[in-house]
Amino acid sequence: MREHQEKVPYLYILEKFQEQSLQELCKGKGLTYDESRNVITVKLMSENYDVYYPSGKVFKEDGSEVTSYLLKTVILRYIVNGKGTKPTFRFISYKEIQDGQVYYPNFYKRTIKRLAQLYDHDPTLFDFPDKLERLPMSRGDLSFTFEFLPHVYFQFILYRGDDEFPAGATILMDANTEDYFNAEDLAVVVDIAIEYFVHKGTIPPDLGMYHFKESY
Repeated sequence: MREHQEKVPYLYILEKFQEQSLQELCKGKGLTYDESRNVITVKLMSENYDVYYPSGKVFKEDGSEVTSYLLKTVILRYIVNGKGTKPTFRFISYKEIQDGQVYYPNFYKRTIKRLAQLYDHDPTLFDFPDKLERLPMSRGDLSFTFEFLPHVYFQFILYRGDDEFPAGATILMDANTEDYFNAEDLAVVVDIAIEYFVHKGTIPPDLGMYHFKESY
């Protein structure tokens, strides 16, 4: 059942991907593509992914095939729906994007609450050698800006809990984010970003909803 729920959105965006030419998909988006191999290369967090056209198959740079419908759907939606808009570096909350107020309870539970509790349980969560560039900030107990996909930036701001206050987190996104993902997409996008840190700088190629570590 869960696999079916993840597969349906993938098949839909795959059809949209196949309706456009390789050149149309990449035009104005700053994407790297190899016409001789029909491959688009996309950098997600610190890892490169090869997306084959028109099959939509996705491979990590070590040659392993991505079987995760969630990960493939996010990458294909970025390629198909992305407008190539440059980042503004003006950061907004999830509630400020279209339909963000409607989907906020789900977004809060899946991402903000989960991130806060993971960090509170393990303050070393982010302490590992990372090829991803994190731009430190001076907010909370730990905060930084990072690029999820080209031109798509997020900020994680974390607060440890104490005897008076529970752990907390704030997740902000660049104001251009809606030119790449809608409100429903963003819960999955941030889930994937959190998984990258949970797995110390990589995303499992078979990532599914069942992988997401529960909040403590």
